[in-house]
Amino acid sequence: MKSRKPLICTATAILLSVASSGFALDLGRFQAFMSNPRRQEVKPAPKVQEIQVPAYSSPYESSEADAYYVHSQPGQFVPLGSAQPQRDGERYLLPPQTRVPGELRPLLTERLTPRQGLAMAGGTGATLVPSPGVLEPGKMAVGVHVQPFKLYNINGTRYRDEDYFDTNVSMAWGVEDGIEVSFDKPFANQDRFEIAEPLYFNFKYQVPGNVTLGGSFTGNEGYQSVWVAAGVPVAWVGVGMNFGEDDYKFSYNGWEKLRRSRFGGYNYTYDKGEGYADMFFFMIGGAVPVNDHLRFVYDFNGDKFSLGFRFNYQNSFYLNAAYISDGDYENLPSPIAPKQNENFVFGATIAF
Repeated sequence: MKSRKPLICTATAILLSVASSGFALDLGRFQAFMSNPRRQEVKPAPKVQEIQVPAYSSPYESSEADAYYVHSQPGQFVPLGSAQPQRDGERYLLPPQTRVPGELRPLLTERLTPRQGLAMAGGTGATLVPSPGVLEPGKMAVGVHVQPFKLYNINGTRYRDEDYFDTNVSMAWGVEDGIEVSFDKPFANQDRFEIAEPLYFNFKYQVPGNVTLGGSFTGNEGYQSVWVAAGVPVAWVGVGMNFGEDDYKFSYNGWEKLRRSRFGGYNYTYDKGEGYADMFFFMIGGAVPVNDHLRFVYDFNGDKFSLGFRFNYQNSFYLNAAYISDGDYENLPSPIAPKQNENFVFGATIAF
C-alpha cells in the first residue's frame, strides 16, 4: 500500500494539471454510443446546390417583321448598301454581301409581269419578239414604232423622192392574271404600190410550269404564228410554227402580194420562182439592266437580230432605239419584195 501511494499521488497531480490547463477530455459525444452500442449517429444529408437553368429564348413570333417581309413587298430584295435601320427580323435574312443588287432585281422578281414596254410584234417584250411575261391585270400600254424602209420599182431602181417609213401602232391589255392580248398594225407613208399592211391580233397565256403560250394572227395578208417560250426578263428562249399560207409564185403580169411571216426567215427558189416562209422558227430575247432606268435590249426572231437600248421613266414611259440586221426579206429581188426595211428603229410606249 505504501508503494502505491506515491504512484496515486503522482497520477492525481498530472490530472489536476491537465484539467487546470483547459484540455479536459470531453466524452459527451460518446455517451450515446457507450449507452447503446447498436445505435449509430445519423449523418445529416448533404446540401444539394441548385443548378441555375438558363432561360431559353422564346421562339421568333414577330408578326410585324413577317408582315413587312412577306406581305408588304413580296419578292423584293434588299439592295446593297442600304442605309435603312435594321427592322425586327432582319437578323434572319442573308448577310448584305449575298443579297441581290437592285439592278438585277428583274432577274428574279419581274419574271411573270416584267416592266418591259411593247415590242414591234405587238405585246410586251424586246424589239422584235414578245417575252414570256405579261402585263399586270388591268394594266394597258400603247406603243408606237417608226422604221424607215427602202422602196424599189420592178427594175430594181430605188425611189429617192422622199423618205419612206412604217409607223407601227400597238396596244396591249392585261386581261387577268397571266393573260395578255394586243393588237398592232403598221401604216406606211407610200401610195405607189398596194402593199399589204396586215392587222395582227396577239395573245399570251402563262401556263403552270413557268411557260408561256403565244400567237399572232391576221387575215389572208400574212402567216399565222404560234409559239411557246420560257425564261426570265434578262434572257428567254422560244420555239414556234408558221402556217396558213400557200407558196408564193412569181408572175411577170405584175406583183403578186408577198405574204410575210412575223417570225422566222423566208425560202425562195430562184430557178422555180417560188418561195415560202419557214414553217418552224427559234427566237431568243432579253432586257439586261444597266441601271434603274436603262436596259440593254437584244433579240432574234428566227430571221433578224436586233441590239438596242430602252429607257424607262417611272415604269410608265419607255423610249427605245435599236439596230436591226438584214434578213431574208431584205435579200429578195425587188420585183418580189419592193419594200425592204432599213436597219434601225425608234419607239415609245406609255403604260397606264
